[in-house]
Amino acid sequence: MPVSALFTATAETAVNQILALDEDSAGRLAALEGQRLVLFLEELPAGLTLIFSQRVDIHTEPRSHAEVVADIDSQTCCIRTSLPVLPKLTQTSQLTQLIRQQALDLDGELSIAQKVAALFGQLDIDPEEWLSAYTGDIAAHQTFSAAGKLKQRLLQAMARTRAGLSNTLTEEKPIGVGKLAMLHFSDEVSMLRDDIQRFEARLNALDNEH
Repeated sequence: MPVSALFTATAETAVNQILALDEDSAGRLAALEGQRLVLFLEELPAGLTLIFSQRVDIHTEPRSHAEVVADIDSQTCCIRTSLPVLPKLTQTSQLTQLIRQQALDLDGELSIAQKVAALFGQLDIDPEEWLSAYTGDIAAHQTFSAAGKLKQRLLQAMARTRAGLSNTLTEEKPIGVGKLAMLHFSDEVSMLRDDIQRFEARLNALDNEH
């Protein structure tokens, strides 16, 4: 499987599994039905297109930023930014400020960007409450530490990804940087996917015991 296809597949799985942990995310996702966000990150060799329905589908964007902007429609928002700015996009109040600071190029419907920011920025996941509803209070108590480890794993992976991309971009040889960055990013997402699958397997085993 090509690196780009592996990356988008694992990222798509991880995003939808995380959204599924917050029951209110379905309503925010419904507000984006039929719309799309095209994201260009300076550190990646190609753009990513997020298509919204009852789930989020992620594809590699074959067109350049200029081509997307030239053909943009009312159901599309196109964003060009850098990886360090990406976490700030979950805060709707930050969007216009980032545009003024020239840290973010935005074309198309601003409302789509605002709804996407709300989709991820308003995630409300309480591991203990969720585990309790899924497996019962006793099992939740037994596995809550695993949820904490998973959260720590997510934070560590994000930090490693930022550091790895930064190191790649500052190496003396620029040739192949895009491929290396995509490989590193894909590896991190794959590791997160495996962590989530192991966590779900443990929950299923506990559920079967009760």
